Amino acid sequence: MRPNLYFALVLLAALTTACSGSQIAGEKSAPATGSPESGRSASVDVPALMGRNIDQLRRTLGAPKETREQEIGLEPTAAQMKATRGQDWINTFERNGTTLVVTFDASNRKVRDIVLLGSDEELLMREANLSLTSADYLVLPVMSPSNNAELIGMRVVARR
Repeated sequence: MRPNLYFALVLLAALTTACSGSQIAGEKSAPATGSPESGRSASVDVPALMGRNIDQLRRTLGAPKETREQEIGLEPTAAQMKATRGQDWINTFERNGTTLVVTFDASNRKVRDIVLLGSDEELLMREANLSLTSADYLVLPVMSPSNNAELIGMRVVARR
């Protein structure tokens, strides 16, 4: 009976230790936009872009790489609009060395998501002033279709 008592006490101690909150989260809270911590090396302030439509993003980020002359251009043609209803149209922006791919609905101008291209998660988070604990947006990894262990970007989606 004593070995069972010792086993129970050890198990109880192990469970208590495991749930004691002794592990420290890597990020306790989101840095405030515009704070010294948030803007120290941010190339583009993605949280400030969340909730904006594509026209507002173009005014902020500048002209996208796509042009009207391209087959898949700045805006869908009438035929493309009929075929796709303008959904999931993309514009690509380059801002201070960071590439952003913005997906939007061309019929209502609403931005669906912003993808930052790159393979270094920490660098992308820092360059875009992103926080994993934000109540305003989600940050999701984008993995390579050919190698699911290879990060190719970070996707940012508004929560609301």
